This record gives sequence, structure tokens and C-alpha cells, in this order.
Amino acid sequence: MAKQTDLITGVKEIIQDAAFSSARLLDYLNQGQRHVAGGMFITFPDNTQVFSSPLSELATDYDLETSVANPYIDLPSDFGRDLYYIVSSTTELEVQILNSFTELLRMYSNLDSTNRVLVAAVRGTKLYYQGYPSTAETLTAYYYRKPTNMTSYAASTISFAETGSRISDSASSASVGFGLMSVGQTIDFTGTTSNNTDFTITAIATDYSYITVTPAPTDESAGSEFTAKTRPHGIPEHLQESLLENYVAWKVFERKVNMEAQEQRYRGLFMSAMLNLENSIENVPGSVRLMSEVY
Repeated sequence: MAKQTDLITGVKEIIQDAAFSSARLLDYLNQGQRHVAGGMFITFPDNTQVFSSPLSELATDYDLETSVANPYIDLPSDFGRDLYYIVSSTTELEVQILNSFTELLRMYSNLDSTNRVLVAAVRGTKLYYQGYPSTAETLTAYYYRKPTNMTSYAASTISFAETGSRISDSASSASVGFGLMSVGQTIDFTGTTSNNTDFTITAIATDYSYITVTPAPTDESAGSEFTAKTRPHGIPEHLQESLLENYVAWKVFERKVNMEAQEQRYRGLFMSAMLNLENSIENVPGSVRLMSEVY
């Protein structure tokens, strides 16, 4: 798996421009992650054009509580794309997902049915449904989440404990340090005495004060500044460099004057990597039958 530092070094070797700092290039790399995960049109050699598939490693689920006052609720904050299955944990029945909000309006023009939840549709950041019963239902939604940005974090408050396989940080919060990471990400540490290696995050404390990781770290106290850098999230390992480095080079040269040839070169290399990605993605089935009765 590509290290954040190696990706930035690779981009710097291509663009040969010190005006683009590591922090700025990291922003571009994260932009590339979002575009790859969110989808874009790609063209095959036979001129067939398709919208790229979601990344299977970002498939997830989340329990939503319906409103008793409105026919809609907020989608999960990490919702990225392709809501592909909903089941009501309350009724143990599948909820039909419509192709559009307009289709929902054709079926329920006033959105005022108080029956159990039968159908749903995504509109922006909301999930609309019909009906909306007087007693809330719990809906389990299956979808593809947004990738978590790669981050670079340095602090003297980080400590390591083999017992419990924990890495702790008293300075982390929802917007700093471990709060900006996610389960499944790989994180590289430098500046330590005994833990200059990579760990995979297996859990994050609700108050973000520690993460559990694998393999277990070596005991080491806080006090010196340690640096943590997370790796790409969701993109298959064998395509991380070709997708992200070429994406950033394309976008950098796009901003430069008289660099059209370089821009087109790296855009082409990125699109070629997107074709490879499309051919290698393991798609999650569009419908997963979990309940015996389906409407």
C-alpha cells in the first residue's frame, strides 16, 4: 500500500515545482480520492462510455431512525453514493429504493401516507420515504461511504501500549488527530523510538482519545513529538500510485500556462488507471436478500 509520503514524493518528481507544498499536494491527493470514489465518466477503447463503479472497500451500512413528523431524514454524514439496499429492522421487510425523488412523487404526490415505510428515494442529503408511520421505524441502509481524507498529524501527546493494542492521544478530538481517521485506514508513525512502522486501525474511541490497532504496538510514553500519516482509503492497493499521482499531476499542469501537453499526458494516464480500476472492481450485488418477505 502506498504511503502518503511516497505519493507526495512521486508527485513532486513529476511536477518539479517547489511552489506546490506537501500540504497543498496532500489536498490534491484527497481530491483525487474523492473523485475516484464518487465516480466519473470513463471511455473504453471501443468508445463505450460508463460511469465508474463504486469502490467495494467503501461499502458500509448504517441504522437510521425515521421521523414521525416528516417524510424524510438526513442521510448518514459519510454517505457517498449508491444507496443499494434498505431493510426495516422494525418490520423485517425490504424497502424499495426508487430511481429518483420524482418517481416517489408520482406514487405519493402529497408525501402524506402514514403507512409503514414501503419505498424510499435519495434527494440531495436527505432520504425521503413513504409512508412515515406514527411509530418510528429503524431502517438499515446499505451504501458506499465517502473515503476518509489522508491526514498528517504531529503531537507530543501520543503514547503506545501493547496491552489493549492501543495508541492514545489526549489532544485528539472530533476535528483533530484520531477524529479525522477511520477504521480500516493504515497509519504510519515516524519520530518514535520503537514504533516507526505502520498500523491498521481496528477501532476508534467515541471520544477519540485512543485507537486500537493491529499489530500491537510497543510500549512507549508520550513526551516527544511523533508524526502520524494515514494512507489512501478505499482505493485498491495496486492502483493507488497510478490513480492518485497521475490525477494530481494532471490537475497541477491544468493550472499552469503552456503545459497543455503535460496536462493531456497525465490526464490520459489517470484515465487509463481508471479503466484498470473499473475492470478490477468487485461489485457488491445491487440487492441483498436478508428477509424472507420482500415487497
